[in-house]
Amino acid sequence: MKIANEKKYFALLILALLAFFLLFAFLPLLAGISGAAIIYVLFKPLYLKLLNRTKNKTVSAVSVIVLSFVLIIIPLSYLAYLFFAEVGYILADAQQITDTLAPFAAYLGYDSAAITALIMSHVDVLAAFVSGISIVVVEAVVSFTLNVVVLYLLLYYALTENEKATKTMQTIIPFSEKNANRLMKEFSHVINTTFIGNGAASIVLGVLLAAGLAYLGSNHFFFWVLAGTIMAFIPIIGIQVIWIPAAAYYLITGNYPAGIGILLWGAFLSYIFDGFVRQRVQRQVGEMHPLISLIGLIIGIMYFGVTGIIIGPLILAVFVLMAQMFREEYLPGW
Repeated sequence: MKIANEKKYFALLILALLAFFLLFAFLPLLAGISGAAIIYVLFKPLYLKLLNRTKNKTVSAVSVIVLSFVLIIIPLSYLAYLFFAEVGYILADAQQITDTLAPFAAYLGYDSAAITALIMSHVDVLAAFVSGISIVVVEAVVSFTLNVVVLYLLLYYALTENEKATKTMQTIIPFSEKNANRLMKEFSHVINTTFIGNGAASIVLGVLLAAGLAYLGSNHFFFWVLAGTIMAFIPIIGIQVIWIPAAAYYLITGNYPAGIGILLWGAFLSYIFDGFVRQRVQRQVGEMHPLISLIGLIIGIMYFGVTGIIIGPLILAVFVLMAQMFREEYLPGW
C-alpha cells in the first residue's frame, strides 16, 4: 500500500512538472489558442448551417476558415501595418514633432527655439528608436504568423470534431455536468459580449472619430482609427483621451473652428452616440460588468499586449464564475 501511494504521488509530481512546462511552452501561443476559441464560438452557427447544406465537414470548415481570415485576420493585419507605418513616419519626422510641440511650448511660456534645438540634437536617438520599432515589428510578425497557424489548426479540429471537442471540454472541466455546461455558456457569452458587443461599438466609434479628425484637418486617418477603437474599448477611459487633447491643440494654435468642431464632435460621440450604440448592441448580445471588463483589460494588456483586450476580460470572467461554482459545489461538503 505504501509503495502504491508513493507511485501515485510520484506520478502526480511528474504530471505537475509536465503541466508547468507545457503552460510555459504554450504562453507565446496563447493568442492563437484563445483566437481559435473566439472564432469557434463566433462562427460555429455558420459552420453548422453550411454543414447542413453541404453534408461535408471539410468543405464547411474550410469555408468558415477562409471567411474568418478575410473578415478578421486580413483587416487587423492591414490596420496594424498602417498603424506602425504611421507611428514610424511620425517619429522619424523630427520637424513635425517640433511643429506640433511648439504651440504648446509657447502657450506654457517656454522658448520654442530651445525645444527645437533639443529635438534636433536627438535626431540620431530618434532614428535609432524608429529602427528599434522596426525590429519589434519583425518579431511581432513572426509571432503573429505562428499564432495564426496554431489558431487555424485548432479551429479546423474544433469545427470538424465539434461534438467530440465539446464532450472533451465537459470531461476536462472539474465540475458537475450542469456547471460544466454553465461555464461553457458563460465562455460563449463573454466572447459575444466582448467581441461583438464592445468590439463592434468601439470600431464604429474609432472610425467616426478618425473621420471627424480627418475632416477637420488632422492627418494619419488609420492611426486614429486604431487608436480610437482601442481607447473606446477600454471602459471609463474612452475616446476622450484623444479628442480632448486634439481640440486643445487646435484651440491653442488659433484654429478655433477646428478646435470647436472637434469638441462638439467628440462630445457627441462620447456622451450621446456611444451610449446609444452600446445599449442597442447590449440588448442583442448582453453585457459584462464594467469592473470585470476594466480589470481584465488592464491585466490582459500587461501580459498579452493588444490581444489582451479580449483575452484579459475572458480569463477574469471565467475565473469569477469558476470560483462561484467551486463555492456552490465543493465548499458545503468541507
